[in-house]
Amino acid sequence: MDRSSESQEIWVFSTLVAGFALSFLIAVVPHFNGAYRLEPLMLAAWMIPYLILSVIVWFLRGPVRLRTILGVVWIQLLTVLIQRAILGDPDGLSLFLMPLVTAVGLLLLIPQLCGRMEEGPLGPICGRLLKRT
Repeated sequence: MDRSSESQEIWVFSTLVAGFALSFLIAVVPHFNGAYRLEPLMLAAWMIPYLILSVIVWFLRGPVRLRTILGVVWIQLLTVLIQRAILGDPDGLSLFLMPLVTAVGLLLLIPQLCGRMEEGPLGPICGRLLKRT
C-alpha cells in the first residue's frame, strides 16, 4: 500500500470518528429527572452527512478537504447551539432537519468540491458566479 492511499484512509477514518463522536454528544439529551437519554434517530440523522463526507473526503485533495470537514462540523455545532442554547428546545425540529439539508448540500456540491466548477446540478450557478468575479 502506498503512502497516498494510507493518507486517504486516515482522513476517511478520522472523519467518521469525529462525526460519530459529535453525533453521539448531540444525541445524548438531558431528561426531566436529571438523567440523560440517547436519541437514536438524532444520532442516525447526524451520522448521514458524515457518512457522505467520508466518501467525498477520499477524492478531495489539499485544503479543500479540511475546509469541507470543518464546514460540516461548524454547521452541526451552530445548529445545536442555536437550538439548545438560544431557543432552549433540546429536541427541536431543526436538529433533525439540518443534517438532512447538509447531506443533500454535500451531494449537490460534489463536482464543485472536486474542482469541476461548471459540472453537476449547481454548475450553471457556479459558472455564472465565477464569470462575474
